[in-house]
Amino acid sequence: MEAIGNIAQLGAGLWILNVWILRFNKETDYRGGSATNMREEFDVYGFPSWAVYFVGGAKITLALLLIIGIWVDGLARPAAIGLGL
Repeated sequence: MEAIGNIAQLGAGLWILNVWILRFNKETDYRGGSATNMREEFDVYGFPSWAVYFVGGAKITLALLLIIGIWVDGLARPAAIGLGL
């Protein structure tokens, strides 16, 4: 069972990093409104421009902590709670 949890933890972290690093400036079917990148999507939802970088920085940091938490006890739970919020 621990292996399944580790795989899920790694998968979730990598998925978030993929969205915020590799697909940040790419058009996807999941963008809101007519947005073609992450900045435009935040504009569509009416968020200020600084929010993109604040949310992105937080998500990248927490995703990395989630992945590191596979090996370092005590990191995964706070990272998962932060991502959930």
